[in-house]
Amino acid sequence: MALLFSAGLVEAAFSYENTNVRIYPDKDGNAHIVEKIELRIDDENSAILYDSNIEITNDITSWKARTGIDKIRYHINPNVAPISNLRVIPQPKKRLSIINPSYSAILQIEYDATGLFNKTQVKARTYHYSIKEDALYFTYNTRNDIVLEDTDYLYIVLPNDVQIVSVDPLAQNIEMLTKDAHEFFWKGKTILQDFRFVYMYEETLKDEVVEYFRTLKDKMYGFINSQDGVYFLVMTLVLLVSYLLLKYKRPKE
Repeated sequence: MALLFSAGLVEAAFSYENTNVRIYPDKDGNAHIVEKIELRIDDENSAILYDSNIEITNDITSWKARTGIDKIRYHINPNVAPISNLRVIPQPKKRLSIINPSYSAILQIEYDATGLFNKTQVKARTYHYSIKEDALYFTYNTRNDIVLEDTDYLYIVLPNDVQIVSVDPLAQNIEMLTKDAHEFFWKGKTILQDFRFVYMYEETLKDEVVEYFRTLKDKMYGFINSQDGVYFLVMTLVLLVSYLLLKYKRPKE
């Protein structure tokens, strides 16, 4: 009973405020994700509990269990874009005011999402990247549209050397889409109906040459480590040894 009572205290002492998700795509269709989940801490015991685990807890499951907040989770679907390099970085809590004994705290969750965007070559050295269907892990309505709750914030921030192609629905921070737009923002309560986000990268000739030799190296490495590659190396070695033996056994004139 005492255990249940203490668990109830912990659940009541932590409350969920909002989630800020920032997606930083790259030129390979992958992305770095930074999520900031804001919590409110309403008593000193829970504040001590938060501080005592700030250095040692580096997984989402433990923080979810400790606070009793189910909304502590990824907002990228790991089944669509596998997640790696996960780091949970709890930020120092802040007192709300001199007269208010409650605190605000942020759980910062960082990770990489592989293949978050589909990569398609549209012409020589030019690629389009479109966000995958079901890649975002927010609420969905019956039409399978993304629904941002009033506590959800979504940003997509592009690198400087890519260009936006299309965004639908249009981000709330821009009035008209231009090629030099690089930061896009949506805030709940918003429905992202038939959500579409496409950006473009055009390789330089130098990039193309580097990519060609990288691909060639990978193919050669793959061939050498294959069964056919082993046979080829053995036959080459046999032929070389046979040649050397015949050369040195040839009678001198």
